Amino acid sequence: MNDMTINFNKQNYIAKYNEQTGYYEIDLQAPLIGGIYEVDIAFTDLLGQSYEDTQVVQIWAKEKIKIETNEVLMWIFDHKDFEVKDIVELSDYEINIDEETNANSIIKVLKKTTAKSQDIVMIKKNNEVVYWGIIDNIQNEDGKELYEYTLKYLTNMFNQKIILENEELIKNTGVEDFIADAITNNFINNEDTFLNLNYLEIQIKTHTKKQTTVSNVQDNIYNLHTWITNCTQNYDIVYSFSIINKKLVMAIENKEINKEFIDVNAQPISNYTEVFETDVVSKVTVLTKEEGEYNLYLLNDRTTTTDMNNKDRANGKVETVYTEKMEDANQKALDTMKSNIYNHNITFKYLDRFIPVGTPITIKTRKSLIYDTYISAIKITQNKFVEYTCGNIRIKFIDKLLKERRN
Repeated sequence: MNDMTINFNKQNYIAKYNEQTGYYEIDLQAPLIGGIYEVDIAFTDLLGQSYEDTQVVQIWAKEKIKIETNEVLMWIFDHKDFEVKDIVELSDYEINIDEETNANSIIKVLKKTTAKSQDIVMIKKNNEVVYWGIIDNIQNEDGKELYEYTLKYLTNMFNQKIILENEELIKNTGVEDFIADAITNNFINNEDTFLNLNYLEIQIKTHTKKQTTVSNVQDNIYNLHTWITNCTQNYDIVYSFSIINKKLVMAIENKEINKEFIDVNAQPISNYTEVFETDVVSKVTVLTKEEGEYNLYLLNDRTTTTDMNNKDRANGKVETVYTEKMEDANQKALDTMKSNIYNHNITFKYLDRFIPVGTPITIKTRKSLIYDTYISAIKITQNKFVEYTCGNIRIKFIDKLLKERRN
């Protein structure tokens, strides 16, 4: 008997032969996210010979019905016990979500509340959560009804210097595990129970091992928020927040999830700007405390080598950095060279569409070039267009440089 197995979206299906149509048929469970999916087909004929093939299937996701209310509401939670203090409507706002620059968000409220510095806020636009933050300060001029709030993104709740502990987790288990351990030990299960945030819960969704150490350490003390931000820039680690069973849940994960496809020519996009620079670090010298120095060189195909005499070395800048141990030198050099991929940025405005920071995207530009990148910053105002900045665009800088030299 013929046998056909279909593997779709990591699930196996047995296809049945339909004598009326002459085709093998299956009922597939469609994924929730639309996109291009690969289908692996394994077929065994009556003679016992096996065949394999791969096809692609396009899944169209049903568009969610969105009820436009134009309301922008802010929930204010007490930072000690997470109890709701107030819910207010925003009269004016400029929300900036940009952990790389730690940008402020400014919102204006026509109501006096009991909110204080360090209280947690959640902002919803059209009933969709678009921002989590903490209150930096509140200003009110001359007793007027208008109150101006300055907010920081919620990861700033960890803007604190702490003692370096359990650093081996980065290499043995994952960057995410080290961050979760630091938050748990200092903010959830601290021996000084007065400081504990009993409403906070951490979820580790991925485990990204890196041969590196915490970079911003002095006298065995470092700023946790600075390290959290560094992990976003260097290792693609992102953070998201939600409320589950009255707990504030922080998810930590590597952002390499299903990409969104954006076509700036076909979708409601305006103010498209592309900035390209060819400033490249091609050699990194890493100095260590007692074990000498380590050199890493960039090649024209964007790979690296330790061979100073390699004929395919690329031209560019030289950077000198420091790390304690020689075993961390290679990763330190690679992290430094990774700054090369931040020299090509795209900004655009998308009509009435919210895409979270850290979301990986494939973007098709005005010239029909396709790049893999991610959302690195967002600006939300009363305008229906949301402004996005892309970072980490992976393109061939060296090819660009070589072309310029030939010309």
